[in-house]
Amino acid sequence: MKDENQALRLERLMQKHQVYPEYELCLPSVTLKKSLLKKLSKGDVLLLGMQQMEMILVSEENGCAKAVLVSYDESMTIQIVEPVKYIVNKIDNKKYKEVEISLATLRSRVLEAGHKVETTQVDMDDISLFVEKKKIATARLVMVDDEIAVQIKEVKKI
Repeated sequence: MKDENQALRLERLMQKHQVYPEYELCLPSVTLKKSLLKKLSKGDVLLLGMQQMEMILVSEENGCAKAVLVSYDESMTIQIVEPVKYIVNKIDNKKYKEVEISLATLRSRVLEAGHKVETTQVDMDDISLFVEKKKIATARLVMVDDEIAVQIKEVKKI
Protein backbone atom coordinates (compact mmCIF):
# COMPACT_ATOMS: atom_id res chain seq x y z
CA MET A 1 0.00 0.00 0.00
CA LYS A 2 2.78 2.40 0.93
CA ASP A 3 4.65 1.58 -2.31
CA GLU A 4 1.57 2.45 -4.38
CA ASN A 5 1.25 5.83 -2.70
CA GLN A 6 4.94 6.60 -3.23
CA ALA A 7 4.66 5.54 -6.87
CA LEU A 8 1.62 7.74 -7.42
CA ARG A 9 3.33 10.72 -5.77
CA LEU A 10 6.43 10.17 -7.88
CA GLU A 11 4.31 9.97 -11.04
CA ARG A 12 2.54 13.26 -10.20
CA LEU A 13 5.87 14.90 -9.43
CA MET A 14 7.34 13.76 -12.75
CA GLN A 15 4.31 15.07 -14.64
CA LYS A 16 4.77 18.50 -13.06
CA HIS A 17 8.47 18.54 -13.91
CA GLN A 18 8.78 18.80 -17.69
CA VAL A 19 11.90 17.16 -19.02
CA TYR A 20 11.43 18.33 -22.62
CA PRO A 21 9.72 21.46 -23.96
CA GLU A 22 6.15 21.12 -25.24
CA TYR A 23 5.19 21.84 -28.83
CA GLU A 24 1.80 22.11 -30.46
CA LEU A 25 1.59 19.85 -33.53
CA CYS A 26 -0.45 21.75 -36.12
CA LEU A 27 -1.37 21.62 -39.77
CA PRO A 28 -0.76 24.81 -41.76
CA SER A 29 -3.48 27.33 -40.93
CA VAL A 30 -6.28 28.10 -43.37
CA THR A 31 -7.97 31.42 -44.06
CA LEU A 32 -11.77 31.53 -44.03
CA LYS A 33 -14.34 34.28 -44.39
CA LYS A 34 -15.98 35.30 -41.13
CA SER A 35 -19.39 34.60 -42.68
CA LEU A 36 -18.33 31.00 -43.42
CA LEU A 37 -17.07 30.57 -39.85
CA LYS A 38 -20.47 31.64 -38.51
CA LYS A 39 -22.20 29.09 -40.79
CA LEU A 40 -19.81 26.27 -39.87
CA SER A 41 -21.76 23.15 -38.92
CA LYS A 42 -21.37 19.43 -38.24
CA GLY A 43 -20.38 17.50 -41.37
CA ASP A 44 -18.80 20.47 -43.20
CA VAL A 45 -15.51 19.70 -44.98
CA LEU A 46 -12.59 22.14 -45.23
CA LEU A 47 -10.13 21.32 -48.01
CA LEU A 48 -6.53 21.99 -46.98
CA GLY A 49 -4.89 21.78 -50.41
CA MET A 50 -2.31 19.17 -49.33
CA GLN A 51 -1.55 15.70 -50.68
CA GLN A 52 0.92 14.80 -47.91
CA MET A 53 0.94 15.54 -44.19
CA GLU A 54 2.94 18.73 -43.81
CA MET A 55 2.92 19.88 -40.20
CA ILE A 56 4.32 22.55 -37.94
CA LEU A 57 5.63 22.14 -34.39
CA VAL A 58 4.91 25.41 -32.60
CA SER A 59 6.07 26.73 -29.24
CA GLU A 60 5.97 30.40 -28.33
CA GLU A 61 9.06 30.22 -26.12
CA ASN A 62 11.08 27.54 -27.97
CA GLY A 63 10.55 28.45 -31.64
CA CYS A 64 8.99 26.21 -34.25
CA ALA A 65 9.81 23.83 -37.08
CA LYS A 66 8.31 22.38 -40.24
CA ALA A 67 7.75 18.63 -40.11
CA VAL A 68 6.39 15.77 -42.22
CA LEU A 69 4.75 12.47 -41.40
CA VAL A 70 7.23 9.60 -41.92
CA SER A 71 5.14 6.63 -40.78
CA TYR A 72 1.77 5.96 -39.20
CA ASP A 73 1.11 2.47 -37.85
CA GLU A 74 0.83 1.68 -34.10
CA SER A 75 2.65 4.93 -33.42
CA MET A 76 3.23 8.05 -35.45
CA THR A 77 6.73 9.14 -36.52
CA ILE A 78 7.23 12.78 -37.42
CA GLN A 79 10.48 14.03 -38.95
CA ILE A 80 11.55 17.64 -38.55
CA VAL A 81 12.40 19.12 -41.94
CA GLU A 82 13.74 22.50 -40.86
CA PRO A 83 13.59 24.81 -37.86
CA VAL A 84 11.99 28.14 -38.77
CA LYS A 85 11.00 31.38 -37.14
CA TYR A 86 7.44 31.53 -35.86
CA ILE A 87 5.10 31.03 -38.80
CA VAL A 88 2.19 33.42 -38.73
CA ASN A 89 0.03 34.32 -41.69
CA LYS A 90 -1.72 37.23 -40.03
CA ILE A 91 -4.55 38.55 -42.14
CA ASP A 92 -5.21 42.25 -41.58
CA ASN A 93 -8.69 42.06 -43.02
CA LYS A 94 -12.05 42.31 -41.30
CA LYS A 95 -13.63 39.73 -43.64
CA TYR A 96 -11.18 36.87 -43.02
CA LYS A 97 -9.91 34.88 -40.04
CA GLU A 98 -7.01 32.44 -39.64
CA VAL A 99 -8.09 28.97 -38.52
CA GLU A 100 -5.37 26.97 -36.75
CA ILE A 101 -5.68 23.18 -36.85
CA SER A 102 -4.15 21.47 -33.81
CA LEU A 103 -3.46 17.73 -33.81
CA ALA A 104 -1.82 17.26 -30.40
CA THR A 105 0.75 18.51 -27.91
CA LEU A 106 4.14 16.79 -28.13
CA ARG A 107 7.42 16.92 -26.27
CA SER A 108 10.72 17.01 -28.11
CA ARG A 109 14.20 17.67 -26.80
CA VAL A 110 15.51 19.31 -29.98
CA LEU A 111 14.24 21.02 -33.11
CA GLU A 112 16.91 20.05 -35.61
CA ALA A 113 16.51 19.03 -39.23
CA GLY A 114 16.33 15.24 -39.47
CA HIS A 115 15.31 14.69 -35.82
CA LYS A 116 12.41 12.22 -35.49
CA VAL A 117 9.67 12.40 -32.89
CA GLU A 118 7.67 9.26 -32.21
CA THR A 119 4.30 9.51 -30.51
CA THR A 120 1.08 7.64 -29.88
CA GLN A 121 -0.76 10.77 -28.73
CA VAL A 122 -2.06 11.91 -32.12
CA ASP A 123 -5.63 10.88 -32.88
CA MET A 124 -6.60 11.84 -36.44
CA ASP A 125 -10.28 11.50 -35.49
CA ASP A 126 -10.01 14.10 -32.72
CA ILE A 127 -8.40 17.37 -33.78
CA SER A 128 -9.19 20.93 -32.69
CA LEU A 129 -9.79 24.09 -34.69
CA PHE A 130 -8.88 27.45 -33.15
CA VAL A 131 -9.50 31.06 -34.14
CA GLU A 132 -7.53 33.64 -32.15
CA LYS A 133 -6.63 30.93 -29.58
CA LYS A 134 -10.31 30.11 -28.95
CA LYS A 135 -11.48 26.59 -29.73
CA ILE A 136 -14.28 26.77 -32.29
CA ALA A 137 -14.71 23.13 -33.32
CA THR A 138 -13.55 19.53 -33.11
CA ALA A 139 -12.97 17.63 -36.31
CA ARG A 140 -11.30 14.65 -37.97
CA LEU A 141 -8.97 14.29 -40.93
CA VAL A 142 -10.42 12.79 -44.11
CA MET A 143 -9.30 12.28 -47.71
CA VAL A 144 -11.31 13.97 -50.49
CA ASP A 145 -10.15 13.37 -54.09
CA ASP A 146 -6.60 12.46 -52.92
CA GLU A 147 -6.44 15.67 -50.90
CA ILE A 148 -6.29 16.03 -47.12
CA ALA A 149 -9.36 17.70 -45.63
CA VAL A 150 -10.93 18.38 -42.24
CA GLN A 151 -14.48 17.21 -41.51
CA ILE A 152 -16.26 19.03 -38.68
CA LYS A 153 -17.59 16.78 -35.88
CA GLU A 154 -18.80 19.39 -33.40
CA VAL A 155 -19.00 23.18 -33.47
CA LYS A 156 -18.54 25.27 -30.32
CA LYS A 157 -20.48 28.50 -29.96
CA ILE A 158 -18.42 31.41 -31.21
